[in-house]
Amino acid sequence: MSKFKTVLAALCVIAIAAPVTHAATIGAEVFGAFNTHNMQDVNDALAVDNGLGASFDELSNGMTGGLGMRIWPNATWMIEACWEPLFLESKSSTTNSTWNMDANSLQVSAYRFFPSANPNARFGVGGGVGIYSVAGENVDPSQTPATLKIEGSGPGLHLMGVGEWTMSPSFNLTGGAGLRFANIEIDRSTNNSTADYSGFMARVGLAFYFPQSK
Repeated sequence: MSKFKTVLAALCVIAIAAPVTHAATIGAEVFGAFNTHNMQDVNDALAVDNGLGASFDELSNGMTGGLGMRIWPNATWMIEACWEPLFLESKSSTTNSTWNMDANSLQVSAYRFFPSANPNARFGVGGGVGIYSVAGENVDPSQTPATLKIEGSGPGLHLMGVGEWTMSPSFNLTGGAGLRFANIEIDRSTNNSTADYSGFMARVGLAFYFPQSK
């Protein structure tokens, strides 16, 4: 957690130190996303259940979406804070059991954009940190209790290349792709199991910018 606080503080310093050459532009974003996830420990547990007669598919990817707030201190830097839920679930038709590994993430990112010959398109690179909170469960009617909560929380980080395309004075199309690193320890695990959300991440969204005061 101390590493997360250090990186978060660094991002805040970047946001404050970035020279403001004009009134900061503030906006909001909604996006859809496709993510892949490692989930090695969870998939190992699914394989054990499959050996006992279950029919689980491995957890490897998922579609999701998110909401964010963003600020441009100047034309070069963009700072963003967003909420992204992660949805992952596998069901066994033979045992009527379910493994759910949903999670919530709160992320803070900083991106540096480069000069572009096209005034309606700009591209940048950056990354950030996040707090990931696992809110999953394993439901097995043959066990007592039938529902076992799977919980845990911890830090993660991500690196992304991003792009933004002007659609109108207030709306921009956004996109990005990169890598996530978020291996979260499961609470009360007797064998140090983790929920590993690390993997590829891709986003497409729409950003709305609030009118600037003259």
